[in-house]
Amino acid sequence: MSFFRRFFDFLLFGNIFVAIGAVSLIQSTVIQLGIINFNYTYSLLVFFATLFIYNLQRIFYKKVEDRSMNSIRRKWIFTHQTTIKILTLIGFMGVGITFFFNDYKIMFYLSPLLLLSLAYFIPRIKLRKSAGFKLFTLATVWVLTTAMVPLLLAHAPVDFKFILHLSTRFCFMLAICIPFDIRDVGIDAAENVNTLPLQLGEKQTRNLALVFTLVYVFLLAIEYLKQIITFPHLFALLIAAAATFLLVLFSSSKRSEYYYVAGIDGTMILQGVLLAFVSFLPQ
Repeated sequence: MSFFRRFFDFLLFGNIFVAIGAVSLIQSTVIQLGIINFNYTYSLLVFFATLFIYNLQRIFYKKVEDRSMNSIRRKWIFTHQTTIKILTLIGFMGVGITFFFNDYKIMFYLSPLLLLSLAYFIPRIKLRKSAGFKLFTLATVWVLTTAMVPLLLAHAPVDFKFILHLSTRFCFMLAICIPFDIRDVGIDAAENVNTLPLQLGEKQTRNLALVFTLVYVFLLAIEYLKQIITFPHLFALLIAAAATFLLVLFSSSKRSEYYYVAGIDGTMILQGVLLAFVSFLPQ
């Protein structure tokens, strides 16, 4: 295996890529709502927190017959447990350090989210075993972490603009979280995890994700009409939304792990990069 392939797998399956995605969504909120003097140490805190939580749950993974080895991602996790534990430790230490550079209120905002995240995969609780709780927990934690907390730290008023932005982000997160259940349908069935594809089938589950993508676009249009976001921002977000729609449309349990981890998760980064790009263009 080439160095590039090994490094690529490390970024994706070591959850560094998804941690960058979390930072990109925070940046997306900051740009869209014009937050001034944002404390970017919060973004660092979230980066390390994502690295910590996502790798910590990988330590609890167990092989499920031979089906688990059909997953490139799980094969990498099972053969790189030392790397996973080191990344978990780095994430924990990073959270510990960056915490002291943030507002003390962060403890009250993020503590419930930490407990919810842990409850998602801790064996005795494992909210992910329920289709509804799994999606709601995942989308809620991401929305609160990447949108609500940055707005609260910026002392934004809890008004229509605030609620609309959270609703828009929630639809986006649901749109990209649902396809991952399609990806994991075989493993979830073996682990008796009751997910939407097992209840509705792949086609209906995919259609549901597409509906949330369209609702997301509709809410973006409302944000523009209400002059919450500018036209360049809307244009950038619509390009990212179009990419999201196509990736969701062609999602399937037969798709490669890279399609989901690099492609669908990559829409979070794409959104942030496009918004940053148009923000630097002359107005």
